[in-house]
Amino acid sequence: MCAHYFIRMDEHDNQSIAEEVQRRYGPLLSDQPDENIVPTKLAPVRCRDRRGGTGYFMMHFGLKTGSSLIINARSESIQVKPLFRSLINRRCLIPANAYTEWKHTGRERIPYLFESPRHSLMYFAGLYQLTPGEKFGNFVILTREAAPDYADIHSRMPLILKPDVYHDWLNPETDIESLTSSFSTELTYSTPQLSFLF
Repeated sequence: MCAHYFIRMDEHDNQSIAEEVQRRYGPLLSDQPDENIVPTKLAPVRCRDRRGGTGYFMMHFGLKTGSSLIINARSESIQVKPLFRSLINRRCLIPANAYTEWKHTGRERIPYLFESPRHSLMYFAGLYQLTPGEKFGNFVILTREAAPDYADIHSRMPLILKPDVYHDWLNPETDIESLTSSFSTELTYSTPQLSFLF
């Protein structure tokens, strides 16, 4: 389960995200967006706008369904489960500099920080939902079975898309099944200090 990731919007490579978000929302964002993203937090996602262009929009991490909050969707079953099937054409890219998973060893929980060795920014595949009357939408991160190198840490991992399919992912007319098989598993990981994570 991917429940915690980081997006450092003021870093040089991410500056365009910060500038676009500020331009779009201005005073609607009372504080600088947090770089520590956990469920219910606002975070930038890239998706299509009403005119067919793309841009960064702030949304809450997690979909509300009654009293539950859903933060992840299995990429293997999004075309089967009614909630996700209804969102197939609402696709987004979720920028992240890193994400964490926790390995359970007996009663011990060990955090691992995953990053891309090639790019400062990676993009998770996501789906989003808009609710009439709400200022911000909600999104979920798509996951897949963990690559063999990381399976002993956690059985699932985010669906990290390759750069050459970003455009197609945001196109609702592109077959989603072919895109969920185009992913990257090239990651580095470490065990950071807990103070870094929170």
